Amino acid sequence: MKKLIFFICSLTLIISVLITPVSAQNYINSVQTDTVKLNCDVDLLVSLDDGSVIVEKNADKQVAPASLTKVMTALVVLQNEPDLTRTMTVSDAAIQSIAGTGSSVAGLKTGEEVTVYDMLCCLLIPSGNDAAAALAIEYGGSIDGFVKMMNDTAAAIGCKNTHFDNPHGLDSPTHKTTANDLVLMAKAALEYPAFETIVACNTYDLPETNMHKSRRIVNTNFLISPYRVTYYNKNVKGIKTGSTEDAGKCLISYASKDGYNYMAVALGGDYRDTDGDGIEENQAFMDSNHMYNWAFRNLKYEVVTQQGQFVCSVPLENCRDLDAAKLVANSEVLALVPQGNDSNSVSFRPVDLPEKLEAPLKKGEVVGKAEILFADQVIGTVEIVAAEDAKRDVLLFSQSLIRDAKNTPWFHFFVPVIILVILALIGYVGYFFYSNYKRKKQRRIKMVKYNELKRNTDKSKKK
Repeated sequence: MKKLIFFICSLTLIISVLITPVSAQNYINSVQTDTVKLNCDVDLLVSLDDGSVIVEKNADKQVAPASLTKVMTALVVLQNEPDLTRTMTVSDAAIQSIAGTGSSVAGLKTGEEVTVYDMLCCLLIPSGNDAAAALAIEYGGSIDGFVKMMNDTAAAIGCKNTHFDNPHGLDSPTHKTTANDLVLMAKAALEYPAFETIVACNTYDLPETNMHKSRRIVNTNFLISPYRVTYYNKNVKGIKTGSTEDAGKCLISYASKDGYNYMAVALGGDYRDTDGDGIEENQAFMDSNHMYNWAFRNLKYEVVTQQGQFVCSVPLENCRDLDAAKLVANSEVLALVPQGNDSNSVSFRPVDLPEKLEAPLKKGEVVGKAEILFADQVIGTVEIVAAEDAKRDVLLFSQSLIRDAKNTPWFHFFVPVIILVILALIGYVGYFFYSNYKRKKQRRIKMVKYNELKRNTDKSKKK
């Protein structure tokens, strides 16, 4: 199992380098046919490789999660217990807290000494509410204290529509969550190898304790049981079932095949005969298998955008050689699409892009982003860049400055002032030159008169 975890994590890391994260798709109409329907109230299928949503129905609807609650119970324990081999003792308060509920149990007894790992097995494999209560009191000091830890953890991992009232999932008016939030919980729990190992066990042999001989517990998830031929799916690895009157039939699971990894959530299912064999089937199991089978059969990573692929043109100003800037994709983009489709199967919708651009532009300069559309669904985004250089024309740029200035509210107020200032400067300069001219003229007249006076004086002396 550890090798499988390492393989999945490594593959996810490699693919994440190549794939631009994508937004919600919804192939629900492709999954459903005349003979195949998704009958649960809530259905969700997401890619664990890039986070893309493949199928979505009511994924943000708050519903009762039943024993899917135990995913969070296990997560809180794993976050707070560094030694899963530590032995704990089942408290009488834990057993009494579920007495009379008629809920699923693992057969634990007051005073029984069990390792934390085996207690998690009792919690997740047969869905023991007695194990949930025992773990809650062990790690929270009380059930209420542990429930607070559950709600705090839910908020910390990004759950926005979740509130827990108990650690096991028995119906309660405000005990609610959503499919999207359950995915966050399951992803966080799968980061712990022990969780991944336990939820994949079809059966588990509990070792002898001070209260019990060795015994076998059986997983309630029929998708991982080869003996449940109606539901068995060899690609499914876990995770957890749930069933109450309010919640209906519920399942969260994940599956891997040929390097592709998905997680499915089906909530609010019932029993009905959907394959015409006269036997009613659990619709949470059926919906999950339908979504997995369709995805593995139809979806592949394809290059939906080539680097340098034309996206759009935008009007270009201040450039004499080009009227419009040609914009192209900055990188190659992979996305999960029905196999056989490629970059010729998509269209683009620019976002964060101005109505016009101004020169200068450099080839490769990022000017915005574009959404990648397949069948009118957003399957990714890509940066868009200038396809070629665009030089600025000085004259056109100057004209644009003047034109822009005319459109400003202060232009008509300041222009007359500027004109008056310019006229005043012209008048001042003219007056300066005129005054200077007059002074020079007066000096010349004075010099002439001085020279005449001197000549007359010299003549008088000679006489």
